[in-house]
Amino acid sequence: MIRYGAHQKAQTRTGNAKFISEINKVKVTNLIRDSDGISRAALAKKSGISAPTVSRIVETLIREGLVTETGMGVSNGGRRPTLLKFSGVDNFIIGIDLGTTDIFGVLADLDARVIAEVKHPTRVEEGFPRVMERTSDLINELRNHLGEKKSKVRGIGMAIAGLINRERDIVEFSPNFKWHNVDVRAALPQASEIPVVFDNVTRVMALGEMWYGAGRNYRNFIMVNVGFGIGAGIIVQGSPLYGLKGLAGEFGHIILEKDSPVQCGCGNFGCLEALSSGSAIAKAAQKELRGGAVSILSEMCGGDPSRLTAEMVANAAKQGDSLAWTIFDRAAEYLGLGIAGVINLFNPEAVFIGGGVAEAGDILFSRVRKTVNARGLRTTASEVTILPASFGTRAAVMGAISLILSGVVNLGFEQTHFLSRE
Repeated sequence: MIRYGAHQKAQTRTGNAKFISEINKVKVTNLIRDSDGISRAALAKKSGISAPTVSRIVETLIREGLVTETGMGVSNGGRRPTLLKFSGVDNFIIGIDLGTTDIFGVLADLDARVIAEVKHPTRVEEGFPRVMERTSDLINELRNHLGEKKSKVRGIGMAIAGLINRERDIVEFSPNFKWHNVDVRAALPQASEIPVVFDNVTRVMALGEMWYGAGRNYRNFIMVNVGFGIGAGIIVQGSPLYGLKGLAGEFGHIILEKDSPVQCGCGNFGCLEALSSGSAIAKAAQKELRGGAVSILSEMCGGDPSRLTAEMVANAAKQGDSLAWTIFDRAAEYLGLGIAGVINLFNPEAVFIGGGVAEAGDILFSRVRKTVNARGLRTTASEVTILPASFGTRAAVMGAISLILSGVVNLGFEQTHFLSRE
């Protein structure tokens, strides 16, 4: 079985020649990837690795298709150096955002250029096995776009809402899916030939932000995902925070109202998720309409409150509907209170907000920023930048791609699984 996090086991190999060789390869790979073109000599100087070792690593990376020679650099008196660039043109990744409404998948190369994308309905109510069957069908559909090159898919990354137990390598609990202790990898037949990596959707979004988005400018930031539920991906000194078993980041289950009558999907009462998520906003509006409240929301849902969505509430609020404004503003204020708390706790440089509710734009962000400034510690809150996620509703799938790219570049898997298959 191919597992994520093989790098953690490497800690027991400190001093081992193979371990040192792997670390050197990671250094060189990342230096090339982060450059616009770099010579072997410059790599040796920046990495502190000997020139012969750098040359051996570079030749390996060229054979593996991760690096290409591209043009000539400027001469410093001798022969002009050959420049090297990271290249993922002939290596491919599948990224999947396994959502409660849709399974959204993309096929991309290692440079994150999207080649194809597919969306299938999730149909959560049909149960875990059927959802996995549809996911498997989607994977095959994406691979078929490559024709004879479909064996060049180096990994499948998946973003899943729920508690991911990294120790047991399972989805321990997902309130959104109503799953308990399910083995995603074992349910996908492709896992026998292709590495499958999955993680909590918000941590995956944070990883995508760090690899491809504005998160590249920060070493310490928090990604807050506000959709059907609420979660947080926490990046500390450039690395995701997992906690003891990989269950860190359940931001939505911080209790903000201890005597609240509003029950969360986790079974508790007064959780942030039960007060601020997209499902919470929709339920609050539904309750008001059923109680006889007057609002343009009645028109939007065709007189059927069960059809109301958070998006409808946000749009009605933007049009000046007082009921919708009150509901949405209250949810945004609670979100701001929660974010103020995590800012006080983690002292990040930035907070990114993504997910469907974040698509509401200014009416969410202005209230969140105002609440954070009012309720957070001035010395920390005043220095934090609060931004929308770089990829909007595509944040999860871009993060899923980055799970595999991270594994390739940082040797998160044994390299043979990624790069040595014909």
